[in-house]
Amino acid sequence: MSESPEPEPVDGRAARAQQRRHQRRSEILAAATQVFREKGYHAASVGDIIEAARIARGTFYLYFNGKREIFTELASEFLSLIRGSVRKITLDPGAPPPIEQMRANFRRVMGTVLAHDDLATIMLRDPSEVDLEGRAQMQQFFDQVIGLIELAVRTGRSLGFARDCDDHIIAVSALGALREVLRRMLAARAEAARAEAEGLDVAPSRALLIDTERLADELVTFFVRGVFT
Repeated sequence: MSESPEPEPVDGRAARAQQRRHQRRSEILAAATQVFREKGYHAASVGDIIEAARIARGTFYLYFNGKREIFTELASEFLSLIRGSVRKITLDPGAPPPIEQMRANFRRVMGTVLAHDDLATIMLRDPSEVDLEGRAQMQQFFDQVIGLIELAVRTGRSLGFARDCDDHIIAVSALGALREVLRRMLAARAEAARAEAEGLDVAPSRALLIDTERLADELVTFFVRGVFT
């Protein structure tokens, strides 16, 4: 007589259930990202997200209270990605010159934006295309980015290579320039992809925005001349 299989440990079943919940949650977030990118936050509805994720309405509300909660999570994820791409500038022996470290930071930020262009397109959308609720959500995100830039300026001052300036004004100005450049870069790349699919040439002005290294170098030069000694 063969032995009956031993019952699976409860911990194993719980772990698999937790993995399924995590996967379903990720699928809803991915669907919402596509919907927000295509329709914008204001025009998108929970129904659109449910349809894209191919789930029941009740399933959606097991994971999220509404689209605002999803937007907040996507903004937090994008900010974490940006934070992770920035390295602290140091004057330690053997470290590259500060300007080279800044250039590397700008290139990593641009690489992160391109690697997550769906999220970036949502967060960099023209404010005029967003309703008041979405605008408030985006403003909260950009306030955190401004805080990161202010910290970078203060760090530069403490290391002795940034001039005395109003950190907040500089941070807001830098964000405005960076945001517009990144928004145009994403638009240029999307246009280039469409042109390639149709066998067309990209306009020269758009082609310049596709060279991320050149863009990073120009942004660093612009920022350094205004802030750093």
